[in-house]
Amino acid sequence: MKRIAIFGSGGMGREIACTLQRINHAANKEVWQLVGFYDDGLPQGSSNEMGKVLGGAAQLNAVTEPLAVVLAFGSPQVMQRVRQAITNPNVYFPNIIDPTVELWHAPSFTMGEGNLFMPHCVVSCNVRIGNFNLFNGDVSIRHDVQIGSFNAFMPGVRLSGGVKVGDGNFFGLNSAVVQYKTIGNHTQIGAGAVVMDDTADHSLYVGVPARVKRDLKVKE
Repeated sequence: MKRIAIFGSGGMGREIACTLQRINHAANKEVWQLVGFYDDGLPQGSSNEMGKVLGGAAQLNAVTEPLAVVLAFGSPQVMQRVRQAITNPNVYFPNIIDPTVELWHAPSFTMGEGNLFMPHCVVSCNVRIGNFNLFNGDVSIRHDVQIGSFNAFMPGVRLSGGVKVGDGNFFGLNSAVVQYKTIGNHTQIGAGAVVMDDTADHSLYVGVPARVKRDLKVKE
């Protein structure tokens, strides 16, 4: 049994708590012991139906014993910002995989740390994944897909064979990318959009076929 906390006590955090329960149930033992939540936006001692808020990043950075932490955010930018705020060497970031996830060929699958697979995702063969990616249920990742870090894939996303994804991208509900296309960095794909060409960085794409709706670069 390993102690684990969730950073972010909103809806995503509560769903992750459910996933931890599902992992324990499938293993018929307590693999993870949820000690509570950390959240910079809520007072210490507040709670939800899954547990108490133990503090924010400052309190987490003061933990003196090893503690697993899951980042519970659907925003790539927030995920990255919170990760940078956690500097405690006692904190580590496991990969959390729901028991219903289908991994077709484990020998050719690689991933880093802090990735989260919610229920009913499918991972094909020769898939490579970086760090801190959210696969938020029913996400399909086909052969030879490469994914960077700090990406968020909402329910129903489809990545066809040979797709390459950079860092910091957001994929809306039921969006899709056709085979061998490249999604760069800090791009948003709107709900239901189908990407049929390589995308530009820092851009919002919507529609079928997906087209640029606006530039997401921060104006100085």
